[in-house]
Amino acid sequence: MMKITAKQNVWLNTTAWTAPQIRRGKLLPAVTVRDDVLGSAELGEYLDWVAWLDDLARRASNGQDEEARQLALAKLRFLLRRVQQLREQLMQGGRGQAKAGLEQLSRLVEEWVQVVQELTGRQPAVVDDWPLPYRLYSRQAAVIPLLPVPLTIERRRQPRVGGNILLPQEQQAAWLVLHAIRFVLTLVGEGFGLTQHPLLLQLSLQLAQVEPLIGAEVAATG
Repeated sequence: MMKITAKQNVWLNTTAWTAPQIRRGKLLPAVTVRDDVLGSAELGEYLDWVAWLDDLARRASNGQDEEARQLALAKLRFLLRRVQQLREQLMQGGRGQAKAGLEQLSRLVEEWVQVVQELTGRQPAVVDDWPLPYRLYSRQAAVIPLLPVPLTIERRRQPRVGGNILLPQEQQAAWLVLHAIRFVLTLVGEGFGLTQHPLLLQLSLQLAQVEPLIGAEVAATG
C-alpha cells in the first residue's frame, strides 16, 4: 500500500495559525455555513474564523494596502486549515469519500487561485465571501494621473508591471496551501486509485497554471 507523508516546512510556524477567539456576537447577520463543516467543534472553529475574516474585511474596505494584505494572508491561513481538515476526513473515510472530497477540494482550489491572483494584481472571479476591495499593485508601477481621482480607483486602472508582488509571508503561506492541496490530490489519486479522474486532472492543471504567480519556493534555513 502506498505510504503518503505530508511535506513539512519548518520555516513557517503554523502552530500560531489558530483563529483568534472572537465573540460570535460580532458576526454579520447572514452567515452561510459550508457543507464541509462537520461536528460542533469544527463548527465552532469555523465560526471563529468567519468572525475574524469579517472583521478584517471591514478594515480592508478602508483602502489601505496593509489591511488588504492582512485579509489576504488570513484567507490563506483559513484555506490551509480547511485543506488539512479535508485531508483528515478523507484519511478516515477512505475511498468511499474520495469523489465528494475532490468536489470539496475543487472549491478550496478556486479560493486559493483567487487569493493568489488578488495578491498579484489580477482581477479574478470572486468565489469567497471576503474578496479584496481592490487589486494590489506595485507602488513603482503607479502613474501620476492628470486629474485628481481617488487612489483606489486609479490603481484599478493602472497596468501592473511584471514580477510577482507577494510578500515573503504571503508566499510561504501560499506554498503551504499548495503543498496541502497536492497531498490531498496524491491521496485521492494514488491512494484511492483515481489518478485519471477528470476533476483530479483538471485541478492538477489549474494548480500548475497558477503556481508561477507565487514565485519560487525558498528553502528552509537554520
